[in-house]
Amino acid sequence: MLLPEGIRRENNKMYEEVEIPHNEPMPTGFKEKPVYILELDEIGQLVFKGIKRLNAIQSIVFETAYNTNENLLIHAPNGVGKTSITMLTILHEIRQHLQPGGVICKDQFKILYVAPMKALAAEMTNYLSKRLVPLGIAVKELTGDMQLTKGEILHTQKLVTTPEKWVVVTRKSVGDVSQIV
Repeated sequence: MLLPEGIRRENNKMYEEVEIPHNEPMPTGFKEKPVYILELDEIGQLVFKGIKRLNAIQSIVFETAYNTNENLLIHAPNGVGKTSITMLTILHEIRQHLQPGGVICKDQFKILYVAPMKALAAEMTNYLSKRLVPLGIAVKELTGDMQLTKGEILHTQKLVTTPEKWVVVTRKSVGDVSQIV
């Protein structure tokens, strides 16, 4: 078999080894200037601590996600940073409830994240909890596996749930739902 130039092939007793050299990634066509975390306000810097800059897709949607109430639909493969884009939108909402002196009015908002599966809900709860700790934002999972008391719901600013659980919660008596919405 004839292999393209630069590819090395070696036959061993138990296996065949093919070495393909690394190629430079194709240009994306986007010339967006990256957003550096140090350019963000104090809240953004606290939450994105340990990260130097946003990646290309995050930088492209940054202005809309962080500074507007516009809707976003992000369709991208796993691992490209959609969770950080979610965090940008969460921070936008939190910043709407920021008082002079940097005090967040935590009783004025609830943020709902609907994850497609319980496993992802648990993963997102863990990630969001760790990132939002510096702001004192309470994140709780509300799924079939995780029940919350009325008091826990009342003192939580960020709920992570599944579609199935959300249907159950919203079909219950108005008293339970009024604590969330």
